[in-house]
Amino acid sequence: MSILVVVDRWFPSSTVCSECGALRSNLFLDVRTWRCRCGAVHDRDVNAARNISAAGLALLACGDGVRPVRAEAHAGSRR
Repeated sequence: MSILVVVDRWFPSSTVCSECGALRSNLFLDVRTWRCRCGAVHDRDVNAARNISAAGLALLACGDGVRPVRAEAHAGSRR
């Protein structure tokens, strides 16, 4: 049995760190590998696949409207 889960097409899957949840907002499409502030190094496509998988599992478990929580260290957040 297969289940199709559709994740929001605008979910920033390749620019959210799959380790800590921080958003890297200024990442151009030609950048294929990037380092997060937490130290994790990401291949953009593998990172996107991990985030899409997590978002799909969250949708299955909790329903629509669920987004992974971003770390407070995301881009643009200064406290």
